[in-house]
Amino acid sequence: MTALTLVLSACSAGTVSTSLEPSTTVANTQPSSTAPGAQPKGASPHVMVVMMENKSYSEVIGESSQPYTNSLAASYGLATNSYAYGHPSLPNYLDLVSGSSQGVTDDNDPSAHSFPGALTLADQLASAGVTEGAYAENLPVAPSTSSGEYAVRHFPWEYFPNTKMPISDASSMLGDLNSSNPPDFVWYTPNLIDDEHDGTVQQGDAFLSSFIPKVQATAWYRAGGRIIIEWDESDGDDSGINGAGGGHIPTIVVSAALKSAPQKDIAPVDTAGILASIENTYGVGHLGQASNPENGNIDSMLRTG
Repeated sequence: MTALTLVLSACSAGTVSTSLEPSTTVANTQPSSTAPGAQPKGASPHVMVVMMENKSYSEVIGESSQPYTNSLAASYGLATNSYAYGHPSLPNYLDLVSGSSQGVTDDNDPSAHSFPGALTLADQLASAGVTEGAYAENLPVAPSTSSGEYAVRHFPWEYFPNTKMPISDASSMLGDLNSSNPPDFVWYTPNLIDDEHDGTVQQGDAFLSSFIPKVQATAWYRAGGRIIIEWDESDGDDSGINGAGGGHIPTIVVSAALKSAPQKDIAPVDTAGILASIENTYGVGHLGQASNPENGNIDSMLRTG
């Protein structure tokens, strides 16, 4: 796909994108086939969400202390006007998977906040026949309680006791992605050091520099995988897409298609808009605020070609 095609596609979806690299068109004289990194015809999309923590856009993008993270932003896809839902962390996670903060304004455990009747993205995908899996680093035996470097407030599935999301420790993920039946949708919560909450930005950058290439080497990624790297909220910033919110945050998308034609999507988008784009990718309806077009989307960056 040429850079011009990407721009036209983005405009039709309500987003504006610009290519970061020149693109050329090469005539195809061979019989048509699935291009490397493209989704095989009839297969369910492959999308992964990796959640990072508490950094504003300006603390990450353009900072020499995070060379690998910035190489991803420059070489793949970057939403330059992405905003979090609010503060503190938990409402953002709930909004991202259910289209609503569920009225939560704190970081308390599921013992204080439980939503057995609320639908999540996991329920939508399961109903559509999409396989899925949520992974967390250092997942404890009782995942509804924080332990060590695992924070349950960063693993939203525990707040929805009836959700259909299978959960596992992160150590099993790569094996699952290389299996004969990998999950189509993947959620990944790093521990408090790797996600930059308790760790430094340099530690977060080192985590991504190890983690992302390992995912890219899997059969899951080679079959059209798209990785959304999302920071949950900004550090000391209360701006939002429609007023006050969780601040200006980095949102990066990694895929083979974007490697061929990198994008900077300048259209505003927030947490609910990210959910909407994941739902759009899988062809399911919109939950809660994801149905509001004012929350934007990153649809153009999730296309495979």
